[in-house]
Amino acid sequence: MRLSAFTVTESTPQLLIDITKLYRPFQDDEAEISNSFDKLLQDDNQTLFVAKFNDRHIGGLIMQHDATTLFLSCIAVRDITQQRGVGKYLIQQAIKHAKSLQLETIAVIKTTQVTAELSAFLIHQGFTEQDSALSFSC
Repeated sequence: MRLSAFTVTESTPQLLIDITKLYRPFQDDEAEISNSFDKLLQDDNQTLFVAKFNDRHIGGLIMQHDATTLFLSCIAVRDITQQRGVGKYLIQQAIKHAKSLQLETIAVIKTTQVTAELSAFLIHQGFTEQDSALSFSC
């Protein structure tokens, strides 16, 4: 089956199972993950973008934007599928999305979720490191 990436518009039981597995390293409480997921789907200012392979959601990130910048957060790929191009594909699709919206930059604000490994990965994808964010010029 082919790797695909898309914007989530509604929840399914399988999606909730997969999202719980995906974000468990960031949040131990499964009920809290479910609650945050429900709130995210109802928030018009944020978009959940996921990668899917063999009917399983194996990667994801949250997008929101202002007039010039696409902001990415909660970037995650299931540990069992890392090092296989899933994160690269998600970032490439986010870049395409930013260009389609005619945005100038993509930014990842440095938080505790942005590990040294994620920073190195983003720099390898063409992002530049700044004081409080990693950015990519479209």
